[in-house]
Amino acid sequence: MTAHPGIVHSGVQAATIDHSKLKALLSDYHALTENADQACWDMLAGAKLQTFPADTAIFHEGMECNHLMLIVEGCVRVYRHSDEGREVTLYRVEPGQLCIHSLNNLVDGVQSRISVKTETAMRGLVINRVAFQTALDQSTSFRNYVLRTLTERLSLLTNLVSGFAFDRLDLRVACWLVEQFDRSCGHPIQVTHSDIAHELGTTREMISRILKDFEHKRCIQLARGRIHLVCKHSLSLASQGKGKVNI
Repeated sequence: MTAHPGIVHSGVQAATIDHSKLKALLSDYHALTENADQACWDMLAGAKLQTFPADTAIFHEGMECNHLMLIVEGCVRVYRHSDEGREVTLYRVEPGQLCIHSLNNLVDGVQSRISVKTETAMRGLVINRVAFQTALDQSTSFRNYVLRTLTERLSLLTNLVSGFAFDRLDLRVACWLVEQFDRSCGHPIQVTHSDIAHELGTTREMISRILKDFEHKRCIQLARGRIHLVCKHSLSLASQGKGKVNI
């Protein structure tokens, strides 16, 4: 997750951190703090606690990444724009996670064509590039943590690319719906057809066609701005490629 050094937004606040509160703030970052050496703690002690309102643009294509952010509350969406103007969600970053694109940029100066926006109000510990590089050079525990994170996120992105290359769109929509209904415990999910299109990197028209077919098969029921679950079993079958959707 990145934070631009000159970013100024209404409601954004930054504050120094009492060292005694660091462990509490980083309670979701067990892999980072469990065996952290002194050089790692020195880096963390110099971080600033910053807050962002929901729907705040944190990073956009063409910006230089000069900070690492450890999210302690909230969630951000990492996405990319296509040349045709569509969006696709790459992944989300929540407490305990790091953005692989930020790490690539901070480690090797690799520029990525991504944008990042907060989905909820968000707080994070902001670490500047100099402190990051110093810790990477001097802290064995932090260097190992960064390498593990890069490896884990690479696997996630490999699965994402494989889904685009090999999975039918109707399977991807069904899988996404199953995941959302699992999160909502079966309650209706508030989402538009355009939102789903942005998630999956396709057009609203294609999503609408697939959703209407799912509704016809009595998997879901569509309403304005929300989707109701009718039959989880049928939707799960659709996510496995059984009961092909005609698009």
